[in-house]
Amino acid sequence: MNILIIEDSKTINNIIKKELIKLSHNADQAFTLKKARELLSSKQYDLIILDLHLPDGEGSELIAHIQSLTKTKVVVLTSSQDDDLREELFQYGILDYIIKDTNLLYSITEIIKIINQITSKIKGKILIIDDSKFICNQIKTILEPRNYTIDYSYNAENGLKMLKETTYNLLILDMELPDIHGLEVLKLLRNHSKYINLPILVLSGTSTPNIIRDALKNGANDFLKKPFIFEEFILKVDLWIDYFKKEVELIDKTSKLEFTNNNLKKIIAHEVKKNREKDKIMFHQSRHAQMGEMIAMIAHQWRQPLNAISATVTFINQKVKMNKFDAKTSLVIVSKMHNYVQHLSSTIDDFRTFFKPEKEKILTDFEIICKKALNIIEITLTNKNIILIKDIKNTKKIFTYENELIQVIINLLKNSEDILTNKNIKNPIIEIKSDGTTLSIWDNGGGIDDTISNKIFDPYFSTKSEKEGTGLGLYMSKIIVEKHCHGKLSTKNHNNGTIFTIDIPQKSIQK
Repeated sequence: MNILIIEDSKTINNIIKKELIKLSHNADQAFTLKKARELLSSKQYDLIILDLHLPDGEGSELIAHIQSLTKTKVVVLTSSQDDDLREELFQYGILDYIIKDTNLLYSITEIIKIINQITSKIKGKILIIDDSKFICNQIKTILEPRNYTIDYSYNAENGLKMLKETTYNLLILDMELPDIHGLEVLKLLRNHSKYINLPILVLSGTSTPNIIRDALKNGANDFLKKPFIFEEFILKVDLWIDYFKKEVELIDKTSKLEFTNNNLKKIIAHEVKKNREKDKIMFHQSRHAQMGEMIAMIAHQWRQPLNAISATVTFINQKVKMNKFDAKTSLVIVSKMHNYVQHLSSTIDDFRTFFKPEKEKILTDFEIICKKALNIIEITLTNKNIILIKDIKNTKKIFTYENELIQVIINLLKNSEDILTNKNIKNPIIEIKSDGTTLSIWDNGGGIDDTISNKIFDPYFSTKSEKEGTGLGLYMSKIIVEKHCHGKLSTKNHNNGTIFTIDIPQKSIQK
């Protein structure tokens, strides 16, 4: 805004200018009436802050010469407390009459409040229903400079029609109307949900206790007697407009909050379902990826007994050809063949159990879980010359999903195997330890790079090539331990390697 400060006190003038510049307004200064007139003749101002008593004349003389107080608004800042002059200036259309006192800061705060109001993008819209054209024009004169939009009707019927067609922030209602009494208008409006929160300021030529009571009882928010004091009227209008805006905001926020609360359970249930579906898909992807690894492990497990069976068949064939296949030899061979077949059958049972979906928790411990996991993967580690150190003792019973924990342990051991193999570690070691309800797996593969340590449990993150890994193993392992089994899976670098720790909380232990 372009603002002109007309004030003979240089101290006060400079303080006001400084505050206005802080608010990004353009401020010019005049210390005399003559200087003010020169500036007003050469430049258009949006607002004038006016002292009434100047060294060379009265500031009020300027107000009469301003063509439109709607375009050039005036705030009076004076030490004069002349009530008659005050009321007269409000009739001209000044925005406010602020008394200068020892608390200059408060006076400046009032000026800034007025500036914020007239620069606000949200303007108040007011409807006047009054049969007096003089009253309507008078209200319009004093409210339009404050950036209020004013509509008026001289009878109730037309006024009610305007209320249906337009949204207003305030209704100023006369009691004595030519067609419908103001009390009946109040009753009609308050019985309609659209107008239940609309502020209504009643004007009346009489103000007996009965009239005031009837107006307030039938839905009026406030009451003023004609002729009203302009400053009191303006303060009440500002108050109810501000109240209505805040009421609308509160209703809107409450409505949104109620909608959110009403739908929160549905939203949460929907999101939980989506997350479960996502985890389910990832779980299946992870299982499919592991199937290839399991088949390779079955091949390792079966190679030795199949080779032995093949050698035994060759031996039988030779003995038969030489007519040396006697009963004693037959019993020895049958015993060996039986052992080989049992080993093959046991291997199949281990893998079949591993892939069997587990619906219920069972009572188990890490000694049992480790044994079943090692039955599947240990021969693979042995074939790759990896030293496996087992230190499993004092394990406690836990009530959990056994097969899922077996899957986690196999996945962690397989990761260690891949690291040790890919890095060609000399004397590769994997150590698996368990004590109580905690299990740890350590390898001497050099540890995890600090740049990726916070990503290793992210879905689809992998240090392997696309052909070798899906990036789901550690992610699913964490999901299984922490979401399914309510435990904790953590990792850290330790002793030139990596240690993964599974901890099952005490609450999961069945006593």
